[in-house]
Amino acid sequence: MNRLDRYLFVTQLGPFGFFTLALTGIIWLAQTLPLMEIIIDNGQSGFIFLEFATLILPNVLIVVLPIAVFASTLFTINRLFGESEMVVILSSGLSPTRIIRATVGVGVIVMLAMAVLLFVLQPRSTTLLADRIAEVRQSFVGTLLREKQFIHPTKGVTIYIKDSSKAGEIDGLFLNDQRDVANPVTYSAKQALLLQDGDELRLVMYQGVMQRYSMIERILNTIEFDQFVFDLSGIIGKSQNRRISPTEYFVSELLDPEQIIANGGTYSAAAYLAEAHTKLSFPLLGLVLPIYAFAMLMTASYKRTGLGLRIALTGASGVSIVGMTLAIKTWVIATPAMYLLSYAPSLLCLFLALLVLTKNRIRRTLYKPPARA
Repeated sequence: MNRLDRYLFVTQLGPFGFFTLALTGIIWLAQTLPLMEIIIDNGQSGFIFLEFATLILPNVLIVVLPIAVFASTLFTINRLFGESEMVVILSSGLSPTRIIRATVGVGVIVMLAMAVLLFVLQPRSTTLLADRIAEVRQSFVGTLLREKQFIHPTKGVTIYIKDSSKAGEIDGLFLNDQRDVANPVTYSAKQALLLQDGDELRLVMYQGVMQRYSMIERILNTIEFDQFVFDLSGIIGKSQNRRISPTEYFVSELLDPEQIIANGGTYSAAAYLAEAHTKLSFPLLGLVLPIYAFAMLMTASYKRTGLGLRIALTGASGVSIVGMTLAIKTWVIATPAMYLLSYAPSLLCLFLALLVLTKNRIRRTLYKPPARA
């Protein structure tokens, strides 16, 4: 790269970083709100939220990077025209096909980054996130240890805790068990301890009273105890095996769906193949979209009012290409033989960009004014 290429390359990196940070913040916030609800409902700490937010970041960047590099290219070319820098560059005799190298360089970097995200980081982070969410939902210690709240872990059971610690120590406990409607039982204890060992969850109560009321005989039996163990495992239930989604597999695994199904995969072979080709085609957007944006603006006719309309149309078409790439995945699942359509939006976008650039270069050559003697 010569000095001009380096200048254009660095000029585009600044807006690219800005758009990446801005879009990542917006989409990341939207994606983490449902996770916040899971954490609050299960009484988890802020560190768990930070862990979840970190694990969801690769999925956010996969969508953000192609849009960010596309928007940064539109912004950079428009600014260069607005400040007459591009006019000077073109007046020196350089064609758009010559100065596109900086944009291609940025696109190659984004494409490689998206390939790493899709081929390596996304399967690992998605698996870790799904496993951690399953663990949090099955970790009932945090769910039950809510102070000064009436908790209903299952129908017919109510638990109230006055004070508790993260170690499972409880000060002041009330438990009402009405699963047997004819013989409801109420437990109250000064102190208790919540113990969890795998799927087994027990509540050990100290210095308390058990009251059992018979609805048939109309008799209330009261028993004082120094220690009593209440088994919560039957209330909470057993943990269930998690269903592994296609996004958790690597591309090499997705290309052999029969092996995945043989190992216990619960999705169809078409779903795994569609995910594989989506992972292979999506990085192309990181390279194709900036080239498309460059071609659309560099071949626009100069106007005093600016390139607002051309930018709007190009931006809308670029976002549509991203949406088409994601939407075709559903079509490929229904019709596996049409898997090549996963690459159609990127290739169509590249074809239009090259067509516009080539047509503009031919037109510039044919209508080039003759040199004066």
